Amino acid sequence: MSPACMTSRARFTSALQGVRPDRVPIFDWVNNPALYTEVLGEDPAMYDGALAVRLARALGLDAAWVPSGGFMGLPDERFAWTDAKTYVDEWSTTYQVGEGSWPLAFPIGHPVRTRRDWQPIAAALPDPLANWRLKYAEAAVAEAHGGPDETAVVAGIRGPFSSAWMLMGLQEMSFALVDDPTLLEDIFATTADYWAAVGCRLAAAGVDAVVVHDDQGSGRATFIAPAQFRARVLPHLRREIASLRAAGLPVILHSCGNIAAILPDLVGTGIAGLNNLQRSAGMDLAAVKSDYGDRLCLIGNVDATNVMPGASPAEVTQAVVECLRVAAPGGRYILATDHSFHEGVPLANVRAFIAAGKEHGSYN
Repeated sequence: MSPACMTSRARFTSALQGVRPDRVPIFDWVNNPALYTEVLGEDPAMYDGALAVRLARALGLDAAWVPSGGFMGLPDERFAWTDAKTYVDEWSTTYQVGEGSWPLAFPIGHPVRTRRDWQPIAAALPDPLANWRLKYAEAAVAEAHGGPDETAVVAGIRGPFSSAWMLMGLQEMSFALVDDPTLLEDIFATTADYWAAVGCRLAAAGVDAVVVHDDQGSGRATFIAPAQFRARVLPHLRREIASLRAAGLPVILHSCGNIAAILPDLVGTGIAGLNNLQRSAGMDLAAVKSDYGDRLCLIGNVDATNVMPGASPAEVTQAVVECLRVAAPGGRYILATDHSFHEGVPLANVRAFIAAGKEHGSYN
């Protein structure tokens, strides 16, 4: 396909594969139900794969994100709801739906403190091959693929570190690093294999890429020491990514926070893309582009903490142009914020972001 007639789907997948498309692709997580209402006249109580594609198209995004069924933190009607806002998922973690959390919920009760707590969960794992895990992806692919306005579909799964955090909480994980590191490694290994199996089913469902959500960083540094990450987490993350790549999927790693200290390790896993390059956590887009831009598609870095919710459309345009100037040369860049179009980001700023990407994202 010639660059002049690229669909959104071709544009997005080309950038991931290191082939320079007709312009810089534009993508983001739309974590704001108000945008659905403003743009489509819909008010989704829970996530909807087809609706996510229709919104992406209406806004002018080149890709839409959908979760796997059972994505940790995503409410679902099949879970055990104790009231209108609280449920227990299939891993026995308790979540609460709160203001500003859509489409996810907050974990408020972690089921694992000791090996004794983990053993019954490990002995009766959820089925990664259950057909309902494809419900968002299949609906999105049916809506997105085919025709002249094809949109890329990227599907989200969890990684081993985020899975362990959902099961234990950061405090108990920190204790376990000292008191029972083999428990943590068992959880990392089990969940990495589980999500790899889910991801391979998503590949068969026709998604264009998979995002492994595995936040490794805080606002200043990695959650755990880089040496601990390399010893305890990295082997399992690497195995999960290798399984997904063997299924033919380009893999995007999503991690908030400052992960500069482990970037060489993450790039070494064979990921095709890295998101979200959190500017507010000190991630330097120019430095990452210089060091890894020939091997990795970079996705993000427009400030979603200060600029997107609070700046003027003109200032949003300026922030977009700055990221394009740094990361677009040579290709391997997808324009995105460093988090999402979350609640509090006005539609005017979303439209300014997308318009600026289209106007200034040319390679000419």
